[in-house]
Amino acid sequence: MPSSEITSLGCHTDLWNFETSLYSSLVLRQGWLEKMPEVRPASDVLGLVHPELCRKLGLRARVPVHVGIHDSNASLLPHLLEHDPPFAVVSTGTWVIATAPGGTLTGLDPARDCLANLDAFGRPVPSARFMGGREYSQLVGDAPPAHVGAATMARVLDEAIMLLPSVTAGSGPFPSRKAHWTHPQHTLDREARFVAVSFYLALMTAECLELAGADGNTIVEGPFAANKLFIEMLVAATGRPVEAMTSSQTGTSIGAALLARMQGGRAPGNVKAPIESSTRMAGYAAKWRAAVAE
Repeated sequence: MPSSEITSLGCHTDLWNFETSLYSSLVLRQGWLEKMPEVRPASDVLGLVHPELCRKLGLRARVPVHVGIHDSNASLLPHLLEHDPPFAVVSTGTWVIATAPGGTLTGLDPARDCLANLDAFGRPVPSARFMGGREYSQLVGDAPPAHVGAATMARVLDEAIMLLPSVTAGSGPFPSRKAHWTHPQHTLDREARFVAVSFYLALMTAECLELAGADGNTIVEGPFAANKLFIEMLVAATGRPVEAMTSSQTGTSIGAALLARMQGGRAPGNVKAPIESSTRMAGYAAKWRAAVAE
């Protein structure tokens, strides 16, 4: 049965009007309205997998097929079921996407890679993003240092060794800036470079959270949740608690699974205790912000 769904329509399509909760003027002007399928909740069941296909795939009989949900909103759904807004979720992958449930859309700047999504309940969610995962791969690769010594950390903080935006030009909160280091790269060993890159990614994330109007606790999921330096600097830069989701399951897969039981239950996940910010890290964050404001 042809069906559409609110989170997919509300993400990158220009097909939905967030103010009226109806199709946009683009759909009306182009004469597409009668061609659009019925909009149904993400959790609705469209039907059952055909018995023959179940046998071929080794599935149990009568497997339901749900309407489905946009991937970023699938990651957000477990948190919406577990927390009351305002709070923030940072999904880390190729893109780092900061979302602020409970926030308003008034402060979003499209020139700085801000946008709005619709959550599974049809509520607008202000968001901002940058290509943090890609930048990490470019800067660190697949083999980060196994250990960062206290002396290296102290040097990066005390000498304010910084990477300034943007590594990926044309996107993120500083699309017009060209990345550069405050210190010659040949003076930095592998550990120092990793520390500075982790701090850069956290400070870019903090900037995205501010653009999205985030408030309350911040939840980080995905690969960056395991980066202690990233988490600690994010705490220092935002002044708010950060929870690092370290479950091996992805937020996207958990959110999609929850469509089958939208009426109850809280989302599973391993959460680390909030990490206190340090004065030295907060000072580093202030210097970084002053440098990007020049």
